[in-house]
Amino acid sequence: MGWNPNGAEPIMLTFDPAGLTITQRDGDACVVCHKKWPRPRIKVGVLPDNAPVHACDDCAEAVMPMPDNVPLPRRSRAALS
Repeated sequence: MGWNPNGAEPIMLTFDPAGLTITQRDGDACVVCHKKWPRPRIKVGVLPDNAPVHACDDCAEAVMPMPDNVPLPRRSRAALS
């Protein structure tokens, strides 16, 4: 998966429905961890028939890579005394 060259929206992953449960295919469970509550809200890909698949907040961060133009957070250095 990559990001659209114009940066407008990410290119979606295509998931194989054979490895998913019915609830994952219907969007009622996270496509990664199977969590059902709260219902997964973040669209992370599609099935071959263009039906969307969703992930919970934590799994979506793991599945969706950050675009190249987003700077990483800097680590603050606390003074040791």
